[in-house]
This record gives sequence, C-alpha cells and structure tokens, in this order.
Amino acid sequence: MSLTINIVGAGRLGKTIAKLFVNNKAGKIGAVYTRSAQTAEGAVVFIGQGFPVCNLEDLPAADITFITTPDDAIQSICAQLAVLNRLQKNSIVVHCSGSLPSGVLRDATSCQCFIASVHPMRSFADPQLSVAQFQGTYCAMEGEEHATAILKPLFDAIGSITYFINSNKKEIYLVAGVFASNYLITIAQEALNCLEEADVPSEIAVNAIISLMSSSVNNLIESRSPEKALTGPLKRGDIKTIEKHLNALSHDTLRKNLYRTAALCALKLTTLPQEKKEGLTTLLSETTP
Repeated sequence: MSLTINIVGAGRLGKTIAKLFVNNKAGKIGAVYTRSAQTAEGAVVFIGQGFPVCNLEDLPAADITFITTPDDAIQSICAQLAVLNRLQKNSIVVHCSGSLPSGVLRDATSCQCFIASVHPMRSFADPQLSVAQFQGTYCAMEGEEHATAILKPLFDAIGSITYFINSNKKEIYLVAGVFASNYLITIAQEALNCLEEADVPSEIAVNAIISLMSSSVNNLIESRSPEKALTGPLKRGDIKTIEKHLNALSHDTLRKNLYRTAALCALKLTTLPQEKKEGLTTLLSETTP
C-alpha cells in the first residue's frame, strides 16, 4: 500500500474503486472530497479508510489523484487543483470518464503531473454490489505512458482486465457501453410496458423479462456471437408475425419506432434470403404517421 490516493468526487464510482483499492491493499486512501461534509464522511465510512474533505484548498498531497466527478466538472476541477497548487509534482492525475480523453486534464501538466484516464466498463448503480461483482471488469486505459504504467498494475490488483484504447475514439467507445447497458435497461422497461398492457401481473412481468433477458445473454455467452444468439420471428423471417407486432404498437408511435429501428439492426444479423430481407426492410422502414 505504498501509493497514496486522493478521491475527488466520491460518488458511486469513486467510492467503489476506493473501496476496492483498500480491500485489495493496492493503495492507501488519503483525502475523500465532496462538496458536502456529510457526504464525504459517509464515503469514508463506506471506503473504510481516508479522511473527509469538503474544500479543495484542504486537499493534501498524493501520489495519485482520481477525479471521479460527473464528466462536466472534470476539467474545471483539474484546473482548480492546479491553480490551488494541490497537485504533487510527478504525481498522477486520472479520471474515469468513458467519453472524455485524458487530455481534459492538461492543466495538471503545468504542475509537472502525468495524466491518464481509466474507464471501467460497468454499471455502478450500487457501490456495495459493484465492489462484490467488480472482479473481471474490463477497464479501458489511455494517457501518458508513465501514468498508465503505474495505473495498470493498480487496476490489475483489484481484478480488472485492462486494455488500451485510442484517446481520439472515446466517444464511439462509450456508445458501446450505452447500448450494452443503458439501452438494455430501457428495452427491459418497454417490454414491461407491453406486458402491463397484456394484463400480466407486475411481479410476474418483471421475473419473466429478467428470465428471458438472462437466457438471451447466456446464449451470447455460450456462442460468443450475436448472430448465433439471435432468436425470434425476425430471424425466422416471419413477416406476418412482425406485421401483427407493428399493429399492436400502432397506438404508441415512440415504442413502434423503437421496435422498427431495433428490428432493422437485427435484420443485419440474419441469413435470410435477399428477397425476404428486402420485404422486411420495406415493412420496417414505413414511416409512422
């Protein structure tokens, strides 16, 4: 635990990685900063180490400063830390945003610090659960070589699978996470809305959707291929069934267009005859009034 780590922005992600560093004896947590003293104190209790700070002016020196605030605040927080001279020479400043490059931390270089970003491809809805399930999380890294050379073993120590990405392509990188996580949940809600309209009791509806989505994910795990994991009427080319689906959704334009867009994307995964694909494309491309 030779590395001293400050956490600036102790939200769900910040608390999770700090707790993992402590649990795995990967580093020693120093200051835990949030604007609210109560929130900072609560974060320290959860992490099990460190001390609360609610003014950036009081941030002590550290070997690594994690800025785990919302994306919109990362650059300004870094700039403030540089102006306040709160960054130790030759230390590392790192953020965990999936969309922003490490370059947004460039103000830290004026303090002769090294910069990087490490983004865990995981949902952090519940820090306690995230800590328990973090093992095997894929973490994308980019930034200055000196910084990543130190951060890689740090993240390896907490069970990450680390890899390097192009800092100029982080926006499209994060889109992948949004599709795989956020929109998966969105589609689950739309499925529940359909079951509610079908008069299925809510508890049964939730369990049924979770069961179905879990089996689909398991198919993907086993096959390692979206094309092989795909099932349903679209894969079979069952045009009449899809027409019925569109008719059932005719009262909800937004949901109907979501269905159409998802189906057009799924159509690319099928091996249907070209003529049938063209027919389905025409059906699914019709504009809803």
